[in-house]
Amino acid sequence: MWQYFGPMQLDNLIEQDNTISKEIQGLNVTGAKITKEMIIVPIENTLLYVVPIYQTSLNETNSVPVLKKVVVASGNKIALGDDLTKAIRNLLSPTGSVSVDVEDNSTIEGLLESIIKANNNLTESNEANNWEQMGRDIKALQALVKQLEEIKKEENNNIIDQNNIIDTNNTVIDNNINV
Repeated sequence: MWQYFGPMQLDNLIEQDNTISKEIQGLNVTGAKITKEMIIVPIENTLLYVVPIYQTSLNETNSVPVLKKVVVASGNKIALGDDLTKAIRNLLSPTGSVSVDVEDNSTIEGLLESIIKANNNLTESNEANNWEQMGRDIKALQALVKQLEEIKKEENNNIIDQNNIIDTNNTVIDNNINV
């Protein structure tokens, strides 16, 4: 079974990788605006994610966005480069890319594993007094807990639906009542 990143999942991976996030944060200087957009390119049996990162000067009139970095990801690898060619070269290089775990957050078990991992990341960030990373880790942890709540709520609704029968008048009849 093929596993693919979702756009939010890839954004979280970019933020959680210290090297890539530091490079991007280095572009976010006073008087500049950073913009990025994700492009997803299907190639045979996989997807190539391309995230060009632009910097626009806010102090100049009619300032044009300038490409500063490109993040690429495919399979379980993510890489950064100054342009698309360098980013893809880094992705294909064993030393230029970062391997990431693609987590299955579609099940409660998968979400629990992700929550434990996110909590461990938060603990490491806290011990290193890395406040910026702690903020990202808290945000990731909160998103995972929210996903867990939604899956649990959906699961509970399915249990209620299975225990009840709706008659033709849309009246709910509880199957658990013994007559």
